[in-house]
Amino acid sequence: MKSVTNCLQTEDFIRIRVGIGQPKYKDDLINYVIGPIETKEKEILQKGIEKAAEAVLEILKNGIDIAMNKFNRKGN
Repeated sequence: MKSVTNCLQTEDFIRIRVGIGQPKYKDDLINYVIGPIETKEKEILQKGIEKAAEAVLEILKNGIDIAMNKFNRKGN
């Protein structure tokens, strides 16, 4: 995010976050985030990417507030 905000010279933009879970061991966080993705996790990640793409379309069509209400519901 630092490089994005630095390049844009602002923090005033919409962010869409895709969760990646947690590593088994706290000390392994960096490797967990930037390391290779396990095969079984790729399908889960693909679903998250598809949901994020749907959220982008919802934002463009109906605005951020409606999109947030639709996609930030618990269990969604």
